[in-house]
Amino acid sequence: MALKIQKQLMDYQGKDRISSLPDSLLHHILSSLKIKPIVRTSLLSKRWRYVWSSIPNLDFRYWRSSRSDIHLETERFMNFIDRMLPLLGTSNIHRFSLRCDELCDDSRISAMVSSVIRCKVVKMNLIFKHKRPFLLPSTLFTCESLEKLWIRSSSVLYLPKSISFPRLKLLQLALVEFTDECLTEQLFSNCPVLEELIIRWCNWVNMKAVCISAPALKCLIIDCIGDPLNINILHNCEVKIHAPSLVSLTYRDCIAKEFVFSSLSSLVDAKIDIDVGDSFPETRQEETEYCAAVTKFLRQIVNVKHLKISGNTLEVLSFAEDLLTDLPTFYNLIQLEVLSVVKYYAHKTLFPLIQTAPNLESLVFCKVFSPYLHDDGDGWLLDMDTVSESLFRNIKFVQFKEFFGTPGEMKLARVILNNASALQMMTITCTLSRDLSSKVVVMEELLRFPRGSPSCVIEFS
Repeated sequence: MALKIQKQLMDYQGKDRISSLPDSLLHHILSSLKIKPIVRTSLLSKRWRYVWSSIPNLDFRYWRSSRSDIHLETERFMNFIDRMLPLLGTSNIHRFSLRCDELCDDSRISAMVSSVIRCKVVKMNLIFKHKRPFLLPSTLFTCESLEKLWIRSSSVLYLPKSISFPRLKLLQLALVEFTDECLTEQLFSNCPVLEELIIRWCNWVNMKAVCISAPALKCLIIDCIGDPLNINILHNCEVKIHAPSLVSLTYRDCIAKEFVFSSLSSLVDAKIDIDVGDSFPETRQEETEYCAAVTKFLRQIVNVKHLKISGNTLEVLSFAEDLLTDLPTFYNLIQLEVLSVVKYYAHKTLFPLIQTAPNLESLVFCKVFSPYLHDDGDGWLLDMDTVSESLFRNIKFVQFKEFFGTPGEMKLARVILNNASALQMMTITCTLSRDLSSKVVVMEELLRFPRGSPSCVIEFS
């Protein structure tokens, strides 16, 4: 194999021109390969023997072959680590990626991570498929060179008492179990320049509060919907966020015990998907508590300009006695996007929300209407008499991304066209699986609806 590679490197004059290239260019070429072919280049010649060991990007995510003896290959990988560590020396590493499982030797993996840290690594991606807890070296949590860190684990993340990431700008955690409330708060607060924090499917074991304090944070994503472990731990937690520079917020999780946000005056985009999951309220008191938690959440993001909200969230808001009174006024909101199917009465949830946004200009519906729901107690019931003429007064753009032509959809489209006096364009993407003639019938009916804006254009596809 090595001789074949070497032969390919020879030009028509029999000279090895690639080997004469500077190390920096060779490193760039090797960085596009997987780790095994990279290491094989050490067999080409003396010139290539140690070139691979100083490349700035080391990716050990795909070292295991699907058809090999996993125990034998794991042992070979561990032996390779033993030989590799002395070769790293003090060369700088830009990016390091590692995937390992419980077959790997923990002490050797830890030694590898420690060596990489000494090489002033900038980006690190760690994927642990351990069923047992894996103890990361404490030096990782005081690494001064790290700017981006990804950790994906299926076990407890044991945090040291000393945590400091002076240069960390991005932190992503997935499937991690947190057990210590104080140390978890330190992890999120001792990153003075952190700009992006992504938390997916994490488990907060026996914690009463999840506190995130990051003055430079611009993007925060908490996404636990679709959790492989089906854990709903935040339901018993307070979520406290202090992020005065926050521009974008995504929250896709269950209803926390309480939401406490402070200084979100810079917020531009918010995506909210509250999932009650298996904790669906069974009593009127529970419905009231759930609704109060969500309305409090919305009151604390009142400065948002672009809001995406799910049907699940609107469903919880339908529990309110007087939603219009409970909601704040979103003076800055110019775009509202409904992300998923809404099961309950539109005039109890969506219309009051629109009414609290006096400067709203754009409405987007991703898949609001299920083709399998009709105007019964579990579907859309639009009472034309409850729609105020001023409700859609400032709306300029409306988009239906998935339009099935159901009675509920047709009613909503008619209400908007009739009342939106400033409407410039309505875009409708028809997803009917029937023949073209059915789509034509829907389109013709839409075009016959009365319009409050004579200049409105309906774009149908």
